[in-house]
Amino acid sequence: MRQLMRLPGAEPAVAAVAGVCLLLVLLLGLTPALTALTAHEGMTLVPSALGAPFALPSLRAVPLGSTGWPQLLCEDFASAVLVAAAVLRMRRHLRRRPEATRPRRLLAGWTALITGAATAGGWRGLVTARMVEAGPAGWLLYGAAGAAFGAVWGLGLGWLPGAAATLCVRPAQAPPAGPANAATKDVSPPAARQVTTDTSPPAARPALEDERP
Repeated sequence: MRQLMRLPGAEPAVAAVAGVCLLLVLLLGLTPALTALTAHEGMTLVPSALGAPFALPSLRAVPLGSTGWPQLLCEDFASAVLVAAAVLRMRRHLRRRPEATRPRRLLAGWTALITGAATAGGWRGLVTARMVEAGPAGWLLYGAAGAAFGAVWGLGLGWLPGAAATLCVRPAQAPPAGPANAATKDVSPPAARQVTTDTSPPAARPALEDERP
């Protein structure tokens, strides 16, 4: 964990993905935004008519309409599960590929939302099975349907956290200059000086004319 926090751009990427995921669940928790979505995209209500959870979980402070507090708490818990699963997926990517390129970081952020939405959708499907008092097969079907439709929503909106993650990719920087990185000097031993010594016998001195034996 300490090594991950020291990596450049690691924590900003995780925070960006978590922030976008949190923003999505908060946006779906706003009644005007939810009303506009269902009014312009009526097909999104078809899975809900079949018993699958609608869209991504919504983070609210008060229940919506006739829904009670238990359902509100389940939705808020599903929102926390979505964000937590997305963060874990992004951390795993950064741990394995800390120097990933922008396309890989985009794909990691995209799959982070898919993972979070599928996990939260599975939980919401189980909550629906509990509410309708389904049997063992119903629990399995509702959970699988919730995970599947959650993954579809994550696939459609995953480019948002993916784009946020790519903004946190920093270009590679040269290491700071220091004693270890300074230009190495030529410390090779100097070439041995070739000392030429005249070891030949000295030339015979010319005999002087006045030299006597």
